[in-house]
Amino acid sequence: MPLLLIICFFLSFCNPKDDAPIAEEKPKPSPELPSEPIGDTTIRITMDQFIGANAFIDDPIDKLKAVGFIREYHNWSWNEGNGAANYPGFPNNAIQFAPSYPGWSFDDYYANLNKEGVAVAPCIQGAVNWLHGGPNFPGQNKPTDAPGLDPALASSYHAKAFFMYQYAARYGSKKVPEAQLSVSANQAKLSGLGVVKYLEDWNEQDKTWEGRDAEFKPEEYAAMASANYDGHGNTMTKHGKKYGIKNADTSMRLVMGGLATLDLNYIKKMKTWFEANRADKKFAVDALNFHIYAFKDGASWQGGGPAVSPEASGFREKMTEIVKYRNENLPGKEVWVSEFGWDTNPESVLAPPKIGAMDIYEIQAIWLIRAYLELAAAGVDRAQMYMSRDVNPNDKTWFATCGIMGPKGDFTPKKSWYYIYTMKNILKNMRYAGELKDTNPNIRIYKFSEKGSSKSVYAIWAKTSEDLKITNHPIQLGAKATAVSLTTPVNGKITGEEKTLSSSEGRIVIDVSEKPVFVLVNE
Repeated sequence: MPLLLIICFFLSFCNPKDDAPIAEEKPKPSPELPSEPIGDTTIRITMDQFIGANAFIDDPIDKLKAVGFIREYHNWSWNEGNGAANYPGFPNNAIQFAPSYPGWSFDDYYANLNKEGVAVAPCIQGAVNWLHGGPNFPGQNKPTDAPGLDPALASSYHAKAFFMYQYAARYGSKKVPEAQLSVSANQAKLSGLGVVKYLEDWNEQDKTWEGRDAEFKPEEYAAMASANYDGHGNTMTKHGKKYGIKNADTSMRLVMGGLATLDLNYIKKMKTWFEANRADKKFAVDALNFHIYAFKDGASWQGGGPAVSPEASGFREKMTEIVKYRNENLPGKEVWVSEFGWDTNPESVLAPPKIGAMDIYEIQAIWLIRAYLELAAAGVDRAQMYMSRDVNPNDKTWFATCGIMGPKGDFTPKKSWYYIYTMKNILKNMRYAGELKDTNPNIRIYKFSEKGSSKSVYAIWAKTSEDLKITNHPIQLGAKATAVSLTTPVNGKITGEEKTLSSSEGRIVIDVSEKPVFVLVNE
C-alpha cells in the first residue's frame, strides 16, 4: 500500500541482521454442482496453494507455513548496490543474491520456503539510486534508463529488463550459460535453481499519490512489462545483453504489479498497447493482479471507518467481473488478488466494527477466511492477504495492524493465523467446485472437491455482520453425500476443532454462525 509500505520497509528492513432460528423443513434440492472447476480455461490452483500472504525475508519460515504461497516484497536495490554511491550499474552490473547487499541469502530463503511446501513470488519493486546518473533518484519513480526517455517505449527499460532476466536465470528452472550471468566477484554463478515460478513486476503502478514521475499510465506500464517479459519480443539488443524473464526461463510467469484499484480499463488499455506495439500482439503478462480493501466507502481510507465484511464489500461480485473479462478476452491468464485485509487496532478506519461478543481478533480472523472463500468462488487463481505481520500494534494508521502475527521480533500468531492455517489444511488438494443455495439467503455454502477422490468439503457460514447464530439448521448436501466430520477453526490449533457428523440421504443438521465451518463428506 502507498504510505504504509514506505513506513513498513524502513521499520522492517533497516537492520536485516537484527439470531432467529428458522423452521426445520427439508430444503429444496439444490442444482447439481460441477465436479470440476468452472469458468476459467486453465486448471485451477488447489486451495492450499491459492491461500497466500504478503511477507518478508526476515519472517520466520515456520510461521509462513500457515499459507501456501508468499508474495515477497523485494526491493530491486537489495541486489544492486543497496544505495551505495560506487555501484557500477548497468551494463556493468555486480548483482548479489547470496548474500545480497543487505546480507540476506535469497538462495536459502527461497529454497527453505520450497522445502516447507510454500511457493513464492518475489514482488520486484522500486527503482535503484544509480539510475538517471544520480544518487538521489526516488525509489518510487519509473525506472527508465535515463532522464527524458519516453516511458511508453519498451526500449526505455533496458536496466530493469536485464535485472529481471538475471533473477529468472538464477531462480527459474532452466540453466543458462555462465557468460550470461552478471554477478559480483563474491557470488557463485548459479542458474536454474528451480525455486521461483513467478516474478511480480512492480507494486501499485497506478499510484496517483506519488506524482506523475511514479505513476505509470497503462501504456507506460505495458511498455515496461513488455521489456521485462521477453525484451519486447527480443527487439532489445543493447550491449549484447539478454532481457526479460522468458529469455531465461520460458516457463517463468510474469505477474502484473498489483493495481491499487479494480480498474478493468487499465487492463484494456494495456491490451491495446500490446496489440499496437508488439509484432506478435501478445499480452505480455501472465497474471492480472489487483488489490481490494473493504473500506466503508468502498474506495479508500478517506471515507472513514469502520470497515465492512468481504461480502458487504462485494469481493466476489467485483472479482467475478474481472474474471469474466479474463475468460472472454485473455484466456489462459491468471487473476490474482495480492492484497486484502483488516486491521486489529480498533481505531483504524480499516478495522471491523464491534459485533456481538466477538473481539476484534475474532472478526479479523473470520473475515479473512471468508474473503479467501469469496475470492475462490469468484474464480480468482491466487489470493494473498496483507500481511504476515503487524507494523506496530499501537498504531491506528490503516494497514499498520493487518498482520496475522505480531510485529518483527515478536511474531506471536493472532487468531487469524490459526484460522487460515486450519482452512489451508482442511482444503489441501481441493478446488472450488460450486455453490449450494440454502433456504436461508444469509447462509453461504461453497463446495470444494479433490480430483480423483470421493472426498469433498462444504464451507458453511452466515454472510452477515450482526453475530447471527442459527441453531440446528438443516442443510441438504449432494444426494450421495455421506457426512464424515465438521471442523471449526479455533484459536491455538492449526487443524481446528473436529467432531464427527452424521447425515441422512445427504441431509445434515448443524449450527451456523458468521464463522465458517467445514463439513467433510464422502460422495
